[in-house]
Amino acid sequence: MVGNPYVVERPLMEGDPVIGRYKPLAGVVQALRRGQKAVLVYGPTRMGRTSFLWQVAKELAPDFVPVYVNLTWPKDGSVEKAIQELQAQVAEEMGKVAKQGDFLPVSSDSSSPDVDADAAVEGAEKRRFVVLAEGLSVVHLSGESGAAWVARWLEWVQAMPAVQCVLAIEGTQPESGPFCNIALASLPSFELEGLSLEESEDLLIKPVRGRMSYEFEAVRRIWQLTSGHPYFVQLFGYVLFAARSGRGRIGLPDVEKALPDVLAAGSAVMERMWEDCSTEAKILLVLANELRGRHGVITERDMHDAARQQGVALSDAAIERGMAELMARGILQRLSADSYRFSLEVFRRWVGKEKAATLPLLKKGSQFLQAARRSRPRFSFATVAWWLAGLVLLFSVVLLWNMRGAAERFMMGAAPTATPLPFATRATLEIGPSLGYIAYMAKDHPDATWDIWVMRGDGSDPRRLTDDPANDMAPTWSPDGKYIAFVSDRDGNKEIYVMKADGTQLINLTRHPSEDWTPAWSPDGESIAFASYRDGNWEIYVMAADGSNPQRLTRHNAADYAPCWSPDGQKIAFQSNRDGNWEIYVVNRDGSGLQRLTEDEATDSSPAWSPDGRLIAFESYRDGNMEIYLMAPDGSEQRNITNDAYSNEHGPAWARRGTRLLYYSNRDGGWDIFSIRPDGTEKNNLTLSPALEQRPVWGE
Repeated sequence: MVGNPYVVERPLMEGDPVIGRYKPLAGVVQALRRGQKAVLVYGPTRMGRTSFLWQVAKELAPDFVPVYVNLTWPKDGSVEKAIQELQAQVAEEMGKVAKQGDFLPVSSDSSSPDVDADAAVEGAEKRRFVVLAEGLSVVHLSGESGAAWVARWLEWVQAMPAVQCVLAIEGTQPESGPFCNIALASLPSFELEGLSLEESEDLLIKPVRGRMSYEFEAVRRIWQLTSGHPYFVQLFGYVLFAARSGRGRIGLPDVEKALPDVLAAGSAVMERMWEDCSTEAKILLVLANELRGRHGVITERDMHDAARQQGVALSDAAIERGMAELMARGILQRLSADSYRFSLEVFRRWVGKEKAATLPLLKKGSQFLQAARRSRPRFSFATVAWWLAGLVLLFSVVLLWNMRGAAERFMMGAAPTATPLPFATRATLEIGPSLGYIAYMAKDHPDATWDIWVMRGDGSDPRRLTDDPANDMAPTWSPDGKYIAFVSDRDGNKEIYVMKADGTQLINLTRHPSEDWTPAWSPDGESIAFASYRDGNWEIYVMAADGSNPQRLTRHNAADYAPCWSPDGQKIAFQSNRDGNWEIYVVNRDGSGLQRLTEDEATDSSPAWSPDGRLIAFESYRDGNMEIYLMAPDGSEQRNITNDAYSNEHGPAWARRGTRLLYYSNRDGGWDIFSIRPDGTEKNNLTLSPALEQRPVWGE
């Protein structure tokens, strides 16, 4: 097997692919060339600080001589000892460079005889040196000892006229709180953040181009799980490359299957992230991970409630400091005044898997222990009576609801059945948009395959239409509601199929060895637009509704996905990364008149034209998470209608009369289907089940 090209065991060096980080790199280099004596670079664990420093040295050559030093914080906390270690390392490395007489970088771990520090400094004053230092964290540099170290470090830098310094600090820059260092806040600083979706795609695809390929949904899922953290993105690539022996096409099921192996492969890094935390921070991590249905989003009040339930007494000050520490380490991200989100979904899952059982030990080692029995509720006869009354009321409501469902089925001519299950048998009644049904793809657990389902417009009576060992995905109704087109890999690759609305009479429309994806029925029912990889990259095609006469619509070496027809059938909106990142475009039915509708550094995708033609819905990551947006057909008046910073919302689809939109979201503990009004009101979860439901399409 060809060697694994993904770099996960060492920093990136000469010859390795470098993706992103262009803005902070340019900022650091410009600051140094302007004479700035000290520059800061922040980045959480394994975010690429060492690789970034190497890039800085490369950009500054040959005008600067780089000097690499790896600092350690003394166990006794001695500031003077830490500064002396820094000075000794810099003097030694300067001496090595002076002896070599060239401008090549020198590794800080190479061995050499001792050098005279004064002589090295005297030689250094005749040329420009840049000290590239790392090894200290935001936590090290906080408090009185941190402030003292920074003051002494700045004195030393200012006293060295030929020396400038880049200090790479582990963690994120605190704006306030116990880990904020005022002296550092006054210096130019740059953050190493996660890669964008497009950059993550490049990091996955470039090392294996010509050997392996990734579906867009697979890339997006990796990006969601990693938040673009370059180490964990590469780790996914490493695991998937090994599992596939460097061959084939990676889809969404492959990513879900690889997740446990990624958690295992990254365990050493995440164990270090865990061990670096204080006991209070560890307790908060375990408690936060126990909160269900939050997707890593928590509030300080949640922490108080969870601690009380687990018998741990945490004061307001302890929780605030613990939250501040987790933010400083880059583990939590602040969303609002008192709400936070895990920065890494993979780390949250690892904590839940590996550390959930450590809470009793953490409580024993914590000064915040409280006996659980103190908070045990006391029950009286009156309390029991109230509980019984509530249970009776709940039973009555459930009974009336089931009677309502039976009455509906009787009125529609269907045989009455037992209480509908989340996954019922195939429907026998005639279904379609005229009866207000929603088609969607679902599976009951991550390792299962996707099937096509339908349900009523209120989310009731879900029924499976396909039941195949392969994946059936991305359904779309024909305008008359009699047929459903969808994607299936039952013939070995993704093809566009069509079936009757009751799930019978399946026909393969594309019958092509390349991948076909994202079908969309034209308003007149005569054509189906879709994306295809048959020309070596994703392009938009249009074929007759019976699969004949496929015609290529777009012609660009970038990827074009997700076509959507205008109501009059004259235009097609789609997403493309032809201008460097995913944006929404529109083109005439004959391929002419290309127009770009969105222009934002974040991802914009999945366009959906409203039935009256006045709006286009799409999903966008411009607010730090995926949200549903609306805009005018010319790209103006863009606005966020979901506004839910706690989750990701995908796949907008309009009701036939344009009164509501569907989308799928992970805000309530799993992928569920929601409906919302175009003004952002009346947001409802239609499925709310343990299953995964996605890609809804709705007609009335």
